[in-house]
Amino acid sequence: MAESSSVEQSKVQFNEGDVVYRKGDMAGQMFIVLSGRVCLYLADDASGAWSEELTKGDFFGEGSLLSALPSEATAVAMEKTELVSISRGTLLRMIRHNTEVAVKMMQGLAKRNSALAAKAEPGTKSADGPAVAARSEPKTKHACLVSITSGQKYPLESERALVGRSDAIAGICPDIDLTNDDGHQTVSRQHACVTTELGRYFLKEESGAANGTFVHGSRLSPGEVREIHDGEHIGFGSVVLAFQVNDK
Repeated sequence: MAESSSVEQSKVQFNEGDVVYRKGDMAGQMFIVLSGRVCLYLADDASGAWSEELTKGDFFGEGSLLSALPSEATAVAMEKTELVSISRGTLLRMIRHNTEVAVKMMQGLAKRNSALAAKAEPGTKSADGPAVAARSEPKTKHACLVSITSGQKYPLESERALVGRSDAIAGICPDIDLTNDDGHQTVSRQHACVTTELGRYFLKEESGAANGTFVHGSRLSPGEVREIHDGEHIGFGSVVLAFQVNDK
């Protein structure tokens, strides 16, 4: 009963895009997914290749907990997610009182290693027997921002595209340069950035940007990461662009 109360007190919630921990952190705890989704990225941030997607009932972070080594991946919530945080002391108490916990952890680790090996070597067999094909790459998408007033198209060609206004003196050359569409200079030099993760697109205003960043008229809060969708209108200051996505 006391254990159940302890678990209730250790529940933590994350919003979409929140980092649970970063690669290299000494997390000192493991997590069990109660709801939502978490991706483990191989980089120091939520970009590039990811090694695993975790859903309800899955656990992660046990490596740094058991071996006191830095985390080998960056864990990021992909949607609103609730986790149970378990410290080393709590885990040891759980194992002492119920050896089935240790058995389930070992089974889970074995299954995870088998799945990762199958992804690395197409056609190899998993622990369950049948051959497992390599994880297919998501369908390639082409996205761009289109000016409502001029019709100018601004392709999003990188995983992180800075939106702003160029300044040769300061050496600022944003990926999406809105200088020609911004006659009243309402766009900051480094106004916002658009990032892409697993075929999804996210918008975040840069620190110090003036005149606001808007998605369909709703202003982003400081530090907020907002997912954007095909057809939505995005405002950078008084410059409004339509976000367009096409599958290749």
